[in-house]
Amino acid sequence: MKMKKNIAWILLLALLVFGLSGCVKIIDKGTESQYTGEVAFDAAADSSSDWAQIVEEITGKAQDISTAIEAGIPADGAAVTGTGTVSEFVSKASGKKNSLVIDVNGTAVTMQIGSIYSGTAIRDAQTLKAFGSFVDQTQWSEYAKALNAEMHAQVVEPLAIDESVQGKSITFTGVATGSGADITVTPVAITIE
Repeated sequence: MKMKKNIAWILLLALLVFGLSGCVKIIDKGTESQYTGEVAFDAAADSSSDWAQIVEEITGKAQDISTAIEAGIPADGAAVTGTGTVSEFVSKASGKKNSLVIDVNGTAVTMQIGSIYSGTAIRDAQTLKAFGSFVDQTQWSEYAKALNAEMHAQVVEPLAIDESVQGKSITFTGVATGSGADITVTPVAITIE
């Protein structure tokens, strides 16, 4: 009788092992979202699809930079538009952190022209997406960097800005941030004449 019980247990275990082995599915790397429904975060794709709306929003609420300067530009930024004369082309960090110094009615304004950009001014000025739209701070930060990269590709790169821009008139729209007397603009649109 004991032997029959042991054989029964062995058969039961064998059935369980063979039965469950068909339940295991091996999922190829990169196809997880097909099974979980979760889509991998792609900051570049998000910024690219959002770019036109963000430019429209910033352009729509931009105030004249001279008015913004008089009111005091907040550290967290203000949408601005203006025209000035490029007084200096500044190249730093092996040409990757370039900027322009623009004379706007006697006030020196620095405009970032990359390809490395400091800050999150564009991301912070838009209202299309908020921090809550993202899983964590890392994604929120990646989104800011991707917006800066999108701006560089769409606005700055096509202009091929170099030292020859000095003395020319520039019209811009962007986000200005202030720290004391220092005013920095991260552009979303630029015209140079």
